[in-house]
Amino acid sequence: MNLRSRFTFRVSRFTSYFSRDWIVALALFVAVFTLYVRTAAPGLLDGDEGEFQTNIARLGVSHTGYPIFFLLGKLWTMLVPFGTIATRANWFAALWGALAVVALFVFMRWLVGNRWVALACALLLAVSRVEWSQAVIPRPYTLNSFFVILVTWLFFLWRVGKIDLTVPIFCFGLSLTNHRTMIWFAPAIAFLILWKERAAIFQPRRLFALISAFTLPLLLYGYVFWRGDSDVGVEFHLKDFSEMILAGNASRWMYYGGLDWIVHRVRDVYLPLLIEQFTPLGFVLGIVGIGALVANRVPRAWASALPAREALVFIALANIANSAFCVFFNTMDVEKFFLPSYITFLFCVGVGIAVAWEWLGVSSSKLQVQGWRALLLVSLLALVGFLVVNNFARNDWSHRTDVARMWEENLALPLEHNALIVGPWESLTPLEYAQYVEHRRTDLERWKVIVRKAELKYTLYGSRQEDIERAVRAGRPVYLTVHPDETETLGALTEKFRLVRLGELWRIVNCDPSTPLRAGLRIANCGIVPTETRAVFRDSVGRSIELVSYAVYPSPNLRAGDFGMLMLRWRAPESLNARFTISLRVIDEQGRIVYQRDAEPANGMRPTNGWTPGEIVEDDWGFFVPADATQGVYRLVLVVYDPISGMMR
Repeated sequence: MNLRSRFTFRVSRFTSYFSRDWIVALALFVAVFTLYVRTAAPGLLDGDEGEFQTNIARLGVSHTGYPIFFLLGKLWTMLVPFGTIATRANWFAALWGALAVVALFVFMRWLVGNRWVALACALLLAVSRVEWSQAVIPRPYTLNSFFVILVTWLFFLWRVGKIDLTVPIFCFGLSLTNHRTMIWFAPAIAFLILWKERAAIFQPRRLFALISAFTLPLLLYGYVFWRGDSDVGVEFHLKDFSEMILAGNASRWMYYGGLDWIVHRVRDVYLPLLIEQFTPLGFVLGIVGIGALVANRVPRAWASALPAREALVFIALANIANSAFCVFFNTMDVEKFFLPSYITFLFCVGVGIAVAWEWLGVSSSKLQVQGWRALLLVSLLALVGFLVVNNFARNDWSHRTDVARMWEENLALPLEHNALIVGPWESLTPLEYAQYVEHRRTDLERWKVIVRKAELKYTLYGSRQEDIERAVRAGRPVYLTVHPDETETLGALTEKFRLVRLGELWRIVNCDPSTPLRAGLRIANCGIVPTETRAVFRDSVGRSIELVSYAVYPSPNLRAGDFGMLMLRWRAPESLNARFTISLRVIDEQGRIVYQRDAEPANGMRPTNGWTPGEIVEDDWGFFVPADATQGVYRLVLVVYDPISGMMR
């Protein structure tokens, strides 16, 4: 074979080798991205997710900044030509989830030299519960997973002499502009650098280059000062830099218990979560991988020039540092902060699978080797299938349309111009999205309130209950996103005002709730007197309820665009075994229904089958006469019916 043919042969082998890997990587990306998009939330969300959807669209600041996340997210929403901004934001997390899976495949392919092992590890990450759960909502944790893999790989490439140290140092600094928990990789990075380059690192020029590489991407935090004056979600201002960016607020959730506490957190939180991600078999394979690295018994195709024990120390330090933080970080949703720990352990799972693969190859019969390895692959695929089946329902957000429906209903109401919407910040993020992204009802004013007494100390405005009372008494329309009884700070509102449901909002009406609806007795603040009546609603089998009295606020003379409240007093002569529905209808002069609302009494809180014979049940109904309705006289009509039989009463 001459030199030219030998060179052509080697090039063809090289191209074939890598082309197969890239085909697998591309197929893996398409499959995982499709899975994540299929299970992603279809649109608008509330809470943190709703806040992130809005701030991706308007380049805002959430919580601890996340500058690279928001800048890339904005670019993504500009490039994707279909779907709402909220939907595109959800897909952005799916994109990085799929890229993290591909990055793990490429990294493990390089590390252990086995395509099947790399593919198995990538699939295990893709369908692990917590990673999957973060790929269906707009949060920065899938991008953080990508950085966990990329930073580790780049430092290993530097260790074997493939790239300069400034490259992984730069990437490490960049990762901190997405999520600050990457700082827990610092001990592992310091170990590897000092072990490999302890003499040269302190040379002035070299030290300056490394510091520059690390700090340059951190300049992206200038984004926080540029875009930080935001009123979306939890506001960020310059005074909050130490709290939010330098992690001062994390101290609120840190709990340093005794040894029993630490044992409890490791035994009852970390280990169960870790085993849940990859199943007991995956956990055992990870232990095998750790043992192989300790004994320096790595697979034959292990990345050359990378000392196994140095790799293990790097992985172990990164895992232990992040896990230790999570053990003391006592929050309900700590599982997503464990993601770097899960992924670094998955590196060891990959090593364990590769060791098992080679151990199964120790046989004189090629057929036996193929059989045992096929059995291992089938077992791993079964493991992946089990995780898919087990985690699909838990991570399927595709049916989460309740928030979008709720706020479509709220914004479809003819809420008064400059009305005040009050609620905890989590419940107001959909309204912020409507105002800032869709430019709807920008006239509505939002007040964020604290609903837990323990958190009042973190605000400058307290509970705002007195401010709300003043606004109501001044005649301003005020709506709550949560009922005061669901809070620890606004409960006194129910003692001073009537609250009536409109859509998914609660309108505060300046009427004394303690005044009974008795004929001839004027209701304090309202200035209205209930009318006594004797309307009986009876069905074909003799069941009946009576309307004892009613009153209309602010007056029975309704006009187009008016808000009204109908206050009713019901009574059942006998026990009822049915749940009747009340239909309130506003009828114009031509007999057309211009407004209709059907619900059980007291918004479902007092169903008729729970009434005691002779008991008086008070029932307030809020309604609007549409602003575009024809001018004239309107009538209020009540219909009582059984929703099961559909028969009108």
